[in-house]
Parts: sequence; C-alpha cells; structure tokens
Amino acid sequence: MVRWFDPHQLVDTAVRVLLSGMFSSYADSREQQAREPAEVPDRSQPAELWLDYVADLGDGWNSTYTVARLLAAETLELEHGGETHRTQRGRLLVFGGDAVYPVPKAVEYENRMLGPYRSALPCSRAEAPELFAIPGSHDWYDGLVNFTSIFCRNRWIGGWRTAQRRSYFALKLPNGWWLWGIDIQFGANIDEVQLRYFAEVAAEQMQPGDRVVLCMSKEVESGRKETEVHSDRDVAFLEREIIAPTGAQLVLYLKSGKHYYSRYEQEAGPRHHIESGGGGAFLHPTHNLPERAKLPGPDGPTAYRRARTYPSAAFSKGLRKRIWLMPAYNIPLAAVFGTVQVLLAFMLGLHLEDRYVSLGVVDLLRAMWESPTAFLLSLLVLASLVGMVRFAHDLSGIGRILLGLSHSALQVASVAGIMMAASWLSSRFGSEGVSSLLTFLGLVWLLGGISGMMGMAGYLWATGFLGLHNTEAYAPLHHQDQKHFLRLHIGADGTLTLYPIGVERVGRRWALRPDAPPDAPWFAPDGPEPAPHLIEPPIRIGRSGPARAHERHAVALARGGAELPREPVDAPGA
Repeated sequence: MVRWFDPHQLVDTAVRVLLSGMFSSYADSREQQAREPAEVPDRSQPAELWLDYVADLGDGWNSTYTVARLLAAETLELEHGGETHRTQRGRLLVFGGDAVYPVPKAVEYENRMLGPYRSALPCSRAEAPELFAIPGSHDWYDGLVNFTSIFCRNRWIGGWRTAQRRSYFALKLPNGWWLWGIDIQFGANIDEVQLRYFAEVAAEQMQPGDRVVLCMSKEVESGRKETEVHSDRDVAFLEREIIAPTGAQLVLYLKSGKHYYSRYEQEAGPRHHIESGGGGAFLHPTHNLPERAKLPGPDGPTAYRRARTYPSAAFSKGLRKRIWLMPAYNIPLAAVFGTVQVLLAFMLGLHLEDRYVSLGVVDLLRAMWESPTAFLLSLLVLASLVGMVRFAHDLSGIGRILLGLSHSALQVASVAGIMMAASWLSSRFGSEGVSSLLTFLGLVWLLGGISGMMGMAGYLWATGFLGLHNTEAYAPLHHQDQKHFLRLHIGADGTLTLYPIGVERVGRRWALRPDAPPDAPWFAPDGPEPAPHLIEPPIRIGRSGPARAHERHAVALARGGAELPREPVDAPGA
C-alpha cells in the first residue's frame, strides 16, 4: 500500500499537486480532446447486459489484485438472506476514477493497475469485455498524459479492451438505459467541449422515458470547497438543461473519491446516490456519515436518507484506534521529526559549552534570545502557526484559526519538553564532554521522532471526534481489507439490478500458476480464497413509464430549434 506519510512521498505528491493545480488553470487537456471523434458507443444489443463498476484502485497489490480476480471471474454466486444470486462477469467494465496512486507516473500505472489487471485476466476465451474509464484527481496530476495513453488509444489491458477516445463518454445500453461518465477535472467544472458532446447525445439519440446512470469522480477533501460548489452546479445544469428536456431521467449517481460504500436514497423519488471507491485503496471512515443528507439536484438540494454503508460504522470506529500505531507505520517520518529537533538544538546553540545541561524553560528562552538564528527561529514558529492553520482545512473562519493556534502551541510546547527531557535524562547517564553531548543529541533525536508521531496521532485522534481529518487519519493506516465493487444487470424487462459485492479479507500470499489455462489468473491465493458477499440485497430500479404528452411536446420543441444553453448558469433555478 502507498506510504502516504513517507517523507519522499509527501514531497513528491505535494510538488505534483502544486504544479498540476497551476497548469490546469491555464491549459485544460480536455479542450484538446475535441480533435478525437465524438463517439457514442452503442451497446444496446442484446436485450440484457451485465456491467461492472469499480473505482479508487491501483494502491496495494493484495487489495487491487483480489478485486481484479473477482471482476475477472466468469460467474460469482452470492448468497443473501437465504437466497443465491448468480451473477456474470460484466460485458463492460467501468473504472470510476483514480486508477493509480499516489501519482500517475507510467511506472505506477504499470505496477499498481496494469500489472494486477493483466494478471487477473490475461486474455478472454469468449467475446472480450470492454473497459471504459473516467479520471480522478490522482489521474489528473500529470494533465492526463498517461491516462490518455492507457485508456484512450484502443489498447488491451489483459483480456479487457479499452474503447474510448476521450476522458468522458456516453454509453447507450439496452432498454432505454444510458451510462454517462463525466470528467470534472479536480472536482472543478465540466468544460465547454464536454458539455456540447453530451448535449448532442441527448438531443440526437435520447428518447422520452430513457434513464441515465451518471458516473463522476470527486476530489477527496472534507469540507465544501468553492470549486466543488461550482462542479455541483455543473452537474445540476447537466441534468436540468441537457437530460431533462429530452424526457429522460437521471436515476442513479455513482460517485468515487471516498473509499467506502454508501447508498443514499431519495426520500421522495426514485433516485439513488452511491459513493463507491472500494477497488483497492485505503479505507475511509463511515461512522460519521449522516443519517440524512441534502445532495445536489436539478432544482437545488434534494433530501436523501442513508440506506447502507460498508464497512459498518462499528468497524470503522474500531479501525480508528490504529491511529496510535502511526509511529510504527511511518518510521521514516519519525526519523525526520527527530532530525528537525536536533537541528533546532544546534540553532539554539545548546551544543556550545554545557548549555544543554539542566535545561529549563528560562534557559530555552535565553538561548533563543541570544542565538544568532533567533530571527530565523521566530520565522519557523510563525511558519508552524500558518502551516497548522492551513492544515485545519476542514474548518473555516475563527474555528480554523483557533484549531491551528492550538495545534501550533502544542507543537512548540512539545519541542521545549523534548529538549528538557533529553537534558534531564542525559545527566542521569553520568557521562561528560563529547559523550554527554552525543547522548543529549541522541535522546533529542529519539524522543523527538516518537513525540512528533505520537503528537500527530493524538491530534488526528482528538479531531476525529469532531469529524475532521478523515483522510489524513485513515490514509497512513494502509488498511487493505473491506473492499468492494458494483455489478449491474439490465434485464430484458428494462429493470436495472445493482449488486454491491464486498470482500472482508483480501489475499495476503500468492502462488504463481504457470501451468494454468491461458485465460486463468496468473496468481492464486496461497491459502483460503477471498470470499465475496453481497453488502446488501440487490437494488432494483424499474424502467420508467412512457412520458406524458406535455413532456413529449417539450422534447419536440427543444429538438425542433430551441438551442441548448452554451454554459452553466450560476443562479439557482435559472
């Protein structure tokens, strides 16, 4: 699994996030995709279709490969409530975003996504299933260069064949169903070229009574950012101004970005809103998800109630206790914290004469005042304050400032405490001269590393009670179990049945199978097979009835000459 708090990884990811954010503001690669054909793959034959959906994959091998093997299996028999459901491998496989972590380097795609999926399904004996993908924020960190090369060039990924030319698509499915995969970049907006593509699909091919499944990937960050508000407006515009005028209906949202399964159903309507990101990445918490939520809709926020989450709230809350194991999970970062403490001791001049002996608060303040680097130390304290306020991004206003001030004050107090504790302990060893100094500095390094990691764990533990820093608290735990994906079936009667499939424990040890059939997975578990199960009973969404007369009339007028708006409008209900 990705070591999110590894110092090298932190710097590499931070630089790529910064650069991608800067360049994406001036160069949007989606505008260049207009050169590619605006294809609308028609998969409306035969009368029924199986389709698989998985998102947030490409992290650790064990979790990603376990899910890939289940997706590659020709059939899965799943029991729930005494009833057995026999499901088939999807003729289509949809990646719902973030096909690789932490950054979209070619080697990361190769090792974390392409390798596991090629190993799970090297080839297909029957008709090869197709693969479609939309990018998530991590796929965007290189401007979609590698994403486009892998998914938009009709390449093979093991036994799956990619079949799209742009980073978004509209799939025509049987019995009046559509699946739209939209690209909202870093959760910011839908570009003009993409809007025109979907507007043309709706105007030319959609019929009254059609139903739409909308796939999107949202940036993972707690709190409501301004860009996310704009993207919600764009999605609402897409439904209100492009889908609704045709007489079609958007009934199912599939959203990635959070690494759990949650399903919210509309309190007064047929819609379902599912967050599904269980393809292989670390686990996000579910115990703080609200019972009811206001989610974006074409006419403003719409009331939904929580129907099911996976993993359970009790398991999620129990997993949170592992935050206290962060020092063991992140030893390189602990070493960095200790090294910083040692450098601070040198900046304070504690290595000169015997100033490190019997340190107290007054001695530290005098050392800071007399130090030639006092100005730089003051800047470091100020930078720590600003950094802690920035880190408290889940809050805003005075709450964010107060939390940042508290965190910064604790960090400064921790530094002082480590210096005094190391001084007291080194004096107990009875050494003198250079040996005493080295003992002091060694204790500063050791205690500073442990204290830094325990302080971070304590901060994340405490703020967790307020529902803050969910990503920062759970990402470094590298939890690889409780993964899932979705299997959808469109029946001959037009009913869409959704099977949420979970696996409690992924494989840990694998055995190479060189003599297996060509289409069999290359690796098998060296132990018990991971056991898939239904997270909840199948969700069935019936086909809508015929459109009313006035809806058909409105559709005819729209197609007869009324031009669709060119851009999303910001005014609610406009």
